[in-house]
Amino acid sequence: QVCKISLAFRKSPFPSPAMVRLFVASAVLISAMLACSATNTVTDVPTTVEIAPGVNMPYVNLGGVHSHPSNYTAWLELGGTGLDSALMYGDDVQLAVGDAIEASKIPRDKLFVTSKVPCCPASGISNWCDWYDAEYKELSAFTRAKIDARLLGIEVVDLMLLHWPCTTMEQTIATYRSLEEFALAGKARAIGVSNFNATVIDALYAAGLRVPPAVNQCGFSVGNHNTSKRGRDFETLSKCKERGITYSAFSPLGGLSGVDVLGNTVVKSIGQKHGKSSAQVALRWLTQQGIVVVTASDKASHLKTDLEIFDFTLADDEMNALRKVGDGMIGGGIAREEPSLLV
Repeated sequence: QVCKISLAFRKSPFPSPAMVRLFVASAVLISAMLACSATNTVTDVPTTVEIAPGVNMPYVNLGGVHSHPSNYTAWLELGGTGLDSALMYGDDVQLAVGDAIEASKIPRDKLFVTSKVPCCPASGISNWCDWYDAEYKELSAFTRAKIDARLLGIEVVDLMLLHWPCTTMEQTIATYRSLEEFALAGKARAIGVSNFNATVIDALYAAGLRVPPAVNQCGFSVGNHNTSKRGRDFETLSKCKERGITYSAFSPLGGLSGVDVLGNTVVKSIGQKHGKSSAQVALRWLTQQGIVVVTASDKASHLKTDLEIFDFTLADDEMNALRKVGDGMIGGGIAREEPSLLV
């Protein structure tokens, strides 16, 4: 109809005032429709988040452990810029990440590298403690972090995390203070924690900090968000927001937690509505809450779709439906927790 009005306007040598007003109104309507369409295409969704002054972290990062390595080379070729690793993932993983960085020829300041230094966890991961006691018990977190960076082949780590709370809070605080020294020495652009729940975060802050944690990385996903032991709950997420800490989720697709995220009927139904995969819906549910994700895969096709999650938005009712998945289930539906797979 608008096209017909425009055509009539052009054909009329002396358009009437009414026709002029109609034409102007039609033009305004078209502009509004175009603006609305542009908004619906979600072209202005941020793909990074500022975790510390001047430090921007990608919302989607690629991780991987010794038993489940990822294709870091393909990730970088596909445009991924965030890489996640840890000293306890093994030298082979650290070297693979470093080799991929070097081979990519991508300028170092265009990439974001996260790693983690260990301590003996408070409980439940005795295998890690045996390994830690044999390798790193006598070394400071500063020294562990230097070894970590050397294995990665980089001089400065963008984000260095304390992998777990230590056996005691006193040890946790002492280890974190050593990481503060690492950051203040210019070896890390930001530091943070991993597997810290709300209570441990408050205890850390109560000790007085020179460099506050920028990130807290915990296991979190659709169906895995109801256990507070290692910060896998909304209480910890809220505490991080209160403290200005960016929350990051490892195992966002349930691969390490045993939660069947990809096969969940709610996730699949929402994916069909948007023309997206279950993985893309699960990742978008997290990033839309401001949560950074650490995914993992050795398949380039999976990595490609993991990066293609910023061109759609989940509606409020969809976000709520996904949050309800796992409610009422112990541990949010966690089927297993294997120390050899924990990140």
